[in-house]
Amino acid sequence: MNRVKTRSILAMALLGLFFSNTAAVAESILIKNARIVSTQGISETSTDILIDGETIAKIGIDLISDEDTRIIDAKDKPVSAGFFNADTQIGVREVSSVKSTVDASADNSKITASLRIVDSFNPSSVVIPYNRSMGLTHSLIQPSNGAGLFAGIASVVNLGMNNSVNVKEAAMVVSLGESGSAMAGGSRSAAMAMLREAIEDTRDYAKNKSNYNAGNRRDYALSRHDLEALIPVVQRRLPLLVNVERAVDIERVLAFAKEYRLSLILKGVSEGWRIADKIADAKVPVIFDPINNLPSSYETLGTRLDNAKILSDAGVTIMFTGMGWQNTHNAYLVRQSAGNAVSNGLPYGAAIAAITTNPAKIFGLPNYGAIEEGKEASLVVWSGDPLEVMSNPRHVLVNGQEYGLESRSTRLRDRYFNKLKK
Repeated sequence: MNRVKTRSILAMALLGLFFSNTAAVAESILIKNARIVSTQGISETSTDILIDGETIAKIGIDLISDEDTRIIDAKDKPVSAGFFNADTQIGVREVSSVKSTVDASADNSKITASLRIVDSFNPSSVVIPYNRSMGLTHSLIQPSNGAGLFAGIASVVNLGMNNSVNVKEAAMVVSLGESGSAMAGGSRSAAMAMLREAIEDTRDYAKNKSNYNAGNRRDYALSRHDLEALIPVVQRRLPLLVNVERAVDIERVLAFAKEYRLSLILKGVSEGWRIADKIADAKVPVIFDPINNLPSSYETLGTRLDNAKILSDAGVTIMFTGMGWQNTHNAYLVRQSAGNAVSNGLPYGAAIAAITTNPAKIFGLPNYGAIEEGKEASLVVWSGDPLEVMSNPRHVLVNGQEYGLESRSTRLRDRYFNKLKK
């Protein structure tokens, strides 16, 4: 076989691989006999959902479509908005043990707050179609700490192939507690001092840029790029997302944010239940895994399975991630974590809100998260209750485009299963 022909075959194979992960252009679709899943629960009666392009055009009973509209019969099964995992590294972490495929952090002390995770996001990651086929359509991707307290800037992405970055700069991620203490030299006090210095330096830098650039200003603890990245934080245009677990540490962060007039999101909050009223009074949303019930460190000794219920009952806006170290390659398991929260007292509607409408509200996605006319058509038709572990997606749409349920994982499964049958 000559070299030209070999290259041609290789090119065709690569194109085939690419198109196996893509969807047809958005079209008119009518989902019939759908039981809509919302923050009120699963509807008792069925209805129809008409999708025109990327949006939900109409919802009603016995909707009529034209001959060009494709029909999907939900067969009285639940239809939900695509789910949202609020803490993953989808698209920036391919094979965790292969460093060259992981872009979630950097060990460069000049690049901490200014690390933008979106600059590494790969929409062709094989992690995406797998999680999408399991009902996950959106995620907040967060950087990990490398050389400092600040990990960098988190982004919101959807798991479709087109226009997959929804919010480039969604939150500034920082770690306190045990993790922050380790990076600050071994003390929580040192970590808080470094955080105060960073915020105060940023405010000073923002007021004196010309003097700084002319060499007529004092040195700062962070690089110029990191200070630039923190300006939206001190101006309350970008929330500070703080990883913290212990109740007393949470209280200190709440006081810090109030003193420095910062917008705040808390992540981790294993002992959030102890001060749920204070978190609610501060109107601070939280991100956590509600399935955690065993302490993994001294700062999580108070973790408990009804953390989600207590926080929600107090009026805290909750958002979920799920299944610990599996929150990237198996990010879709956030729905299982949500189901466990329900089994431990959280109202069903509150669990659905934690993986749909709450992150939509917090991260500025006005068209995502609810099945309503005019909203984004990112929907999943389920075989049963989506919070039941045995339920699976039958159809997945992102921005009005339906994607197949095939992934690298299913192809490997079929390949070796077929061999075993021989």
